Amino acid sequence: MNDFKPNSIEAVIVFILYICIQDGRISKEESKELVITAPLIQKMYLDIFSEYIHLDLELIISDILEELMKRSDLISGKRVKKGEKDLFSTLLTDHTTQDIALLASRTAAGADGLHEFENRKYQYWSERWNV
Repeated sequence: MNDFKPNSIEAVIVFILYICIQDGRISKEESKELVITAPLIQKMYLDIFSEYIHLDLELIISDILEELMKRSDLISGKRVKKGEKDLFSTLLTDHTTQDIALLASRTAAGADGLHEFENRKYQYWSERWNV
């Protein structure tokens, strides 16, 4: 995950999945919402950055989720740890990309009801990025 280009669509997907997994799992509703949201994320990237993302986002989502599940330091917990701060401060540096990541993560995580831990992490990043 540290090898993703900052502000890339992969970086946004990592953040979305990170928020969704704070309750310890990715529900079917969250997965479905993320797949539905993926083309909108592609469209936002095209509109904002004039960059067409021609990647298979479902495959990317699956690969990133598999990697994220190996990173127990990013899953759950009441407080945002140093590793989380370091990772997302490096991956999402552009305000527009941060907005996209926050919007999409709230939508996906809320698909099955926003869990307390998901909301706590979402609120932390929203405040940190002044959104």
